[in-house]
Amino acid sequence: MPFTFRVLESQQDLNEFYEQVLIPSFPLSELVDKDEFIESCENGYLHVIGALADDEIIAGAVGTTPTQEGVMMLLYLALKPGLRGGGVGGGLLDHAVAAWRELFNPTIIMAEVEHPTYHKASEDHGDPAARLRFYARHGGKILDIPYFQPAIREGDPPVPALMLVTLWVAPQAFVDDDLVAAWPLRGALRREVVDTCPDDFGPALRVEESLASDSVKLWEPSELDSVPVGLFD
Repeated sequence: MPFTFRVLESQQDLNEFYEQVLIPSFPLSELVDKDEFIESCENGYLHVIGALADDEIIAGAVGTTPTQEGVMMLLYLALKPGLRGGGVGGGLLDHAVAAWRELFNPTIIMAEVEHPTYHKASEDHGDPAARLRFYARHGGKILDIPYFQPAIREGDPPVPALMLVTLWVAPQAFVDDDLVAAWPLRGALRREVVDTCPDDFGPALRVEESLASDSVKLWEPSELDSVPVGLFD
């Protein structure tokens, strides 16, 4: 299927992408409200690159503006139902990472990925194991952090057992071949994860503890059993 890429900025494009691509692809606990999504795009916090076929939005990548430490998150990479495995997702990921590197010069670009041991495959939302293999084919490595997703909206629970997978690490951020500097992650995750939780929330404290040293290990996806898991007490 031939497709092209375009930055999605208009309300019409963002509405179409949210309704026809994001909603079928993610459980509500992992998806921001549509009004909040569109507002975040319009105020420049979120950046969306779409893949289009015959002027129809068939996929999109949603990234955050980098933090002051240069940490950027790929929040969503989603395709319309039935399009997985056709090369659209891989082409879109490579295009988005290259575009964001040029535009923002980030220190790290990473993605949230469900741990396949704790999140089962579903027809609607895909297979976490296949998703991890997809990112591995694009050079993704797993950070040694017992990560979980904070609650997206007030009253919702946080989501346990997610992983942070690196999609790009700037050369200066490497301490060794399999170690990255902790300081960019420490600042970003303290604000976005630790400080959003109660002071005595054990999983948040474990995230902070994992960033206490100077560096963070990178695990190959094939070493999944060695990755710490952000489970709740």
